[in-house]
Amino acid sequence: MALDVRIAVIKLGALVMAGAAAPSLLAQQRDTVPDHLAVTEPVYQGWKYYQVYCARCHGEDATGGFKAPDLLFAISAEGGVTPDSFRVVVHRGTESKEMKGFDPLLDDELINWIYAYVMERSAARLAPGRPHRTPPPR
Repeated sequence: MALDVRIAVIKLGALVMAGAAAPSLLAQQRDTVPDHLAVTEPVYQGWKYYQVYCARCHGEDATGGFKAPDLLFAISAEGGVTPDSFRVVVHRGTESKEMKGFDPLLDDELINWIYAYVMERSAARLAPGRPHRTPPPR
């Protein structure tokens, strides 16, 4: 009977040790899969400001909405909107007055962050949804 108990204890210990090793294996697998929601701090800040000032009209993920165009296309090579023209439109609004300018609310740095966020989405480096900051290097 004592031998059966010892065998059971050894088996239980092996299971516990295997369970302890599992998280590190999962962590290794997680590190090899690209995280399409991890972004740099400026892109994360751009996403935050985009949500406050732009998402209502241009859509939550910058793909356009009822009132405003798809920004992912607009800043692509085919769309032709450059960083400078993007900045001017955000500052002044559109000539047609369909979009008001955000000049007193958004300075060049904030607009550059928004542009960086939209560019990451347009280049398909950032998946739709809420991004998170890239973890600091180890």
